Amino acid sequence: MRRVFLALTAFAISLAAILGLAHPLALAQAEITFQLENDTFAHPTSAVTLRGVFAELGLALPDKYIAELHLNLNARPPELLRLPRLAVARVEQREAISPPIKYITVPTQGLPRLKIEKPGAPGEKLITAAFFFLAGEPAGERHRAEVIREPKPRVVAVYTMVEESYTPSVEEILRLDMLSAREFKPPARYKRRVVMEATAFDPTVGGSDPGACTATGLRAQYGIVAVDPDVIPLGTRVYVEGYGYAVAGDVGGAIKGNKIDLCFATIKECYEFGRRSVVVYILE
Repeated sequence: MRRVFLALTAFAISLAAILGLAHPLALAQAEITFQLENDTFAHPTSAVTLRGVFAELGLALPDKYIAELHLNLNARPPELLRLPRLAVARVEQREAISPPIKYITVPTQGLPRLKIEKPGAPGEKLITAAFFFLAGEPAGERHRAEVIREPKPRVVAVYTMVEESYTPSVEEILRLDMLSAREFKPPARYKRRVVMEATAFDPTVGGSDPGACTATGLRAQYGIVAVDPDVIPLGTRVYVEGYGYAVAGDVGGAIKGNKIDLCFATIKECYEFGRRSVVVYILE
């Protein structure tokens, strides 16, 4: 296997040398300054020959012109290259990138439907073209496209009806986020039902980063609640009236006994929820 690898490596290096491309194992880049009839610009390159540099720029210069300037296309490119009578014209254009559509399946005990949950946003790319002219005649061109803003996907939810006895898994609860509160009725089957004092927190509580990990290692988000493990074991699924399905995924110094702390996405939602009594359904 090692002999095969070495043979392939040697072949790749030889092919790169013939084509004037960069050495396959080389990462360093050089910079060549081009002085044209109407412009001076720097071109970063990893090509090992002048032929490779011209290929990068899309230059197709006549043999007679190359001989006139005594250019050796197989030699290493110089730091400064003067090309008289060669001019360049550049064109730049910005184009929108349409947002991709992402479909998610959402179980519901309501009506089946389609809904755009996130509208998404278009991205943007910059298209540049350089056209070279030698004494007024075309001598090559180069086109480049650079994404300057990535598009944000449009999220379309496909709501699919499920039976009354359906309860989402831990993974589904965390994926559903706030949808859980409006798409599900209280569970028909549960281990016990408890009235608890509920408070609210957002993922940045205590100055931590948004989405910081909880006591169970889960990311803090809507659908994660802090509990007293002696009352509700960590990892247990619960249904909180007015909040939806959640996972007992965190603890808190003030969360003792029949108290529960609900994670919301923003501090505004926390203030709106406040402190209240709720009915908590503890699942098997």
